[in-house]
Amino acid sequence: MTNAWALRAAWTGYARALQLHGVEIDEIDVFSWGTGVTIAGRPARSTVVDNYAAFPIWRARMAQRGRHWAEDLPFTPQRDTTPSAPSLLARTLDLLAQWVQNELALDAWLALPILLHRIGITERSLPCLVAGDARLMFGTRDSPALMRRLLHELCDRAEAGLQSLVAMENARTRALIALRDQHRPGALRELLAMLQAGPIQTPEAVSRHLGITLSGAGKLLQRAAHLGMVKEVSDRRSWRLYMTPDLAISLGFGTPPRGRPPRPPVALFTAPDSMLSAFDSEMAEWAQRFGSIALEEVYMAQDPLLAPQDE
Repeated sequence: MTNAWALRAAWTGYARALQLHGVEIDEIDVFSWGTGVTIAGRPARSTVVDNYAAFPIWRARMAQRGRHWAEDLPFTPQRDTTPSAPSLLARTLDLLAQWVQNELALDAWLALPILLHRIGITERSLPCLVAGDARLMFGTRDSPALMRRLLHELCDRAEAGLQSLVAMENARTRALIALRDQHRPGALRELLAMLQAGPIQTPEAVSRHLGITLSGAGKLLQRAAHLGMVKEVSDRRSWRLYMTPDLAISLGFGTPPRGRPPRPPVALFTAPDSMLSAFDSEMAEWAQRFGSIALEEVYMAQDPLLAPQDE
C-alpha cells in the first residue's frame, strides 16, 4: 500500500512540477504515461522533448536517506542575515526560491519534498508536496503574501495526499470484502491488485497484463464496476476507460457524494423463528378454513415427506 500510494503521489507531484516549469500538461496526462494507458481525446505526447526523463532520477533522489540538505545543491545558498533564526519551513521555502532563481530547471520545482525531508520537517520525502509560484523566479518582492500563498498550497497538497491514502486504504478493504463474498472470483483478485498501482485501466491494458482475451477483460472490468471498485468515465461502446472512484473525482471525471450517507440496507430476510411462527400460523388458519384434508394436500404438493403420517 505504501509503495502504491508513493507512486500515485509521485505522478501528482510531477504533474505540478511540470506545470510550474511552463509545460502545458494536465495531471491526467501524467497518470496516462505512468500507467501506460492511452486515453482517447488527450493531446499526443511530445516527441521532441521528453518531459518524463527526470521522473526516475527524482524518485531515486527521494529514496536516498541520511543526506544533508546542502549536500548536492547546484548552487551556493546564501546565509540568512536576520537577527532571529527563521523557522525550518521558512528556511526550506527560501532555499526553494534561491534554487529557482539560480537554476530555472525542472529539478528546482521538484526539490521541495526532498528539502522538507532533509531539513527534518517530514520523516521521509513525500512526493505529493510539490508546490511553488511563478513569482519565485523574479525574487520575493512581496514576501509575506507569497509565503501565505505557498503555505496554503502546501497545506492543500498535504491534505489531498492524505485523502488519497485514506481512499486507497478504504478501496483495499472493500476489495477484500468483495473477494470474500465472491463464489468464483477468477481473475478479479489480480485486477483489484492492479488497481492499487494502476488506477486507470482499459480492457486492452487488462488483457495485455493478465493474459486474457479482450472480451474477458471487458467483462472483468464491468464486474469490478458493478462491485464499485472502478468507474467507467468514457461513455463509449468501444475503448472504454475505467478509473478508481477516488481518482475519477480528483481528476474531474466525477462528482463527490453529497448529503447524508445512505442508510444501511434493510435485511432481506427476517429471523428464522419469526418465519417459522408465521408459517405455522398461516397453516393453522388454512386448516381452520378448509379442513385437515386440504392441509394434507398442501403438504403433499410441497413435499411428500412432509405429509402427516398415520400412527
